[in-house]
Amino acid sequence: MADEKQLKTFEVRAVAGGDEATLHIADEGGGELVLRATREQLDVIADAIDDLLDTTEAADEV
Repeated sequence: MADEKQLKTFEVRAVAGGDEATLHIADEGGGELVLRATREQLDVIADAIDDLLDTTEAADEV
């Protein structure tokens, strides 16, 4: 397993044609990972984030 690094920035950029996007993930150490993803993959990522936020929503309530 790779060493965990602290997220600095996350950006999604559309690729010409609109069928794909690139994910730009930068860490605090200056490293950057660029991944190309299809619309279907982006949907899976969005659903996973929504599910995580839904399960931890009670922790956000004051």
